[in-house]
Amino acid sequence: YHVVFNPPAEEGKDDVTGEPLIQRDDDQEETVKERLKVYHDQTEPLVDFYSKEADAGNCKYVKINGIGSVDDIRDQIFNGLG
Repeated sequence: YHVVFNPPAEEGKDDVTGEPLIQRDDDQEETVKERLKVYHDQTEPLVDFYSKEADAGNCKYVKINGIGSVDDIRDQIFNGLG
């Protein structure tokens, strides 16, 4: 469910089973914002660095699109490593 784009028919209850819905502690807006900040601060610079290093011939850098079936993504990874 999504609180704005796909809310349950009855607030707080599963549409199929009627069971109460719960929200994990780490499934909060502030947690997502913090994770994105960490990505932009720590991971994104590494992506840029290794991409440039690969362009200079110093290493291999492969970008994998994580959208698709598990098998398709696995194949992308194996092809990138091969």
